[in-house]
Amino acid sequence: MELNNDKLESFLLKAESDPELMEILKGIVWFCNAASEKGIPLDEVAAAGTVGWTIGRDPKLKQMLEYMIKISEMGLGPEH
Repeated sequence: MELNNDKLESFLLKAESDPELMEILKGIVWFCNAASEKGIPLDEVAAAGTVGWTIGRDPKLKQMLEYMIKISEMGLGPEH
């Protein structure tokens, strides 16, 4: 398949040899598609993806996010 996108082709080649990575790629494509269908602009989707990627690179950020989610699920936090 000619994708005409070197970065996507690189990701796809990696994913073809790693089933877990392939599932990640499918998830990214699926959720970006869903966001597009909901009218979310590409720059906002890219911003969300960048945040997710950044959190994945920093264990302290990941811990903070998990804590914030847990607090929110308990009905606590600034929005409550």
